[in-house]
Amino acid sequence: MSIKKVLLFIVALVFLSALSAQTTQEQADAIVWECLNKEIQVCTMYAKEDVQEEMIITSSAEELLELDYACWVYYIRYAGNDQGRYLIVNESNGNLLEVNAKSGAEPEDLAEWRVVAKEIPFTEYSLDEKIPPSCCWIKYLYNIFPFRSEVVIINSNEELENYTCVEDPQGWPCIPPCIDYPAIDFSKYTLLLASGVEGYKVVPNYKNLQQLSTQSYVMKVDLLPFGAAALTQWHVPIIVNKIVDDSIIELVVTIKFGKN
Repeated sequence: MSIKKVLLFIVALVFLSALSAQTTQEQADAIVWECLNKEIQVCTMYAKEDVQEEMIITSSAEELLELDYACWVYYIRYAGNDQGRYLIVNESNGNLLEVNAKSGAEPEDLAEWRVVAKEIPFTEYSLDEKIPPSCCWIKYLYNIFPFRSEVVIINSNEELENYTCVEDPQGWPCIPPCIDYPAIDFSKYTLLLASGVEGYKVVPNYKNLQQLSTQSYVMKVDLLPFGAAALTQWHVPIIVNKIVDDSIIELVVTIKFGKN
């Protein structure tokens, strides 16, 4: 191989290495979430969908900052406060720039920005770990119209016992509360209990939890119907890292008819 070809090959490798070093949108999201985790105020984070090549921002000190490099742009909106904050991630190296925005000067097109969501890991929880099971979830099959679904935040054993009961040998009703359930360390974890009533038999076959802001979450549950029509109450309990009682959790339930 000639020297010229070797040099061209080295230049090509350097160019490809530089491209691979660029910060992706997913990486930029992780960088700003790390910053947002330190927030103590209730807030929501928004992001420009694409890399911005240039942008002008007015800071809280009335300074005009002109960004003339490729970057991922985020805006934090605080609840009950008209002064937000920009987080700028340099696409080339991942460096983070924080700028307090001028009061009352949030982006005019903020409604078009995406809300930055973070997927939250969880562990499924069951009352049926003991054989034979002695605990079950309390069923509320009365006053069900219209059919409803809800998710509750449980942060103590006392709260958990409000939703459990001991199986009655006669079958119905069960006797609350149950105290013989798999232990949860509520000093570190929270139990989210989603439940609902449907007019036919269903089984939950997908669960997902995403964080939208410091105290706002979306929990998604897919239900797969089977069998004949019958009033059925379903439960989806999951364990997550500790969240505060006044967090807002939106429950989105989807019925998956058919094979897909």
